[in-house]
Amino acid sequence: IAADNRAIGRAAGEFTAKLLNGKGDIIEIKGLPGSTPAIDRSAGFREVIATFSDIHIVHDPVANWLREEAMTQMEAALAAHPKIDLVYAHNDPMAVGAYLAAKAKGRDASMKFIGIDGLPGLDGGRQAVTDGKLAATFVYPTGGKEAVETAAKILRGESVPHHITLATQEITK
Repeated sequence: IAADNRAIGRAAGEFTAKLLNGKGDIIEIKGLPGSTPAIDRSAGFREVIATFSDIHIVHDPVANWLREEAMTQMEAALAAHPKIDLVYAHNDPMAVGAYLAAKAKGRDASMKFIGIDGLPGLDGGRQAVTDGKLAATFVYPTGGKEAVETAAKILRGESVPHHITLATQEITK
């Protein structure tokens, strides 16, 4: 029982292309190297972006899922690239970290930020969208409800699918 990270990456890529009207320079901030979510979120995103000749990923640092590392990596990206249109981060904490780094340099208004996870709460991606820090987040569903329902079916002797793929949801203001 899990979401499809590649599909989430594709959804983020489609949103990006629409938001940028098919052209722009992007920073992709990656999660932990070698982890399946980081690999799939990048692959799905790049699959879509590759179909737009005027959209370019100009920098793709690794921030290991951490906000503080994303801030440091974004500072380097800001120094290296005078024009950045959008930051796509593999999770919301890294997207917020990139936003904070850009804000500290006075460049946050000239770019958009997108994350993944869409968790509720004061530190979650949904609040970051509400606060205007992120243009969007894409929900990575936790699957708790589906896990309990599936366990109950198993206990009742019902057959269940071997794989249950949960859908993402785009969260914007």
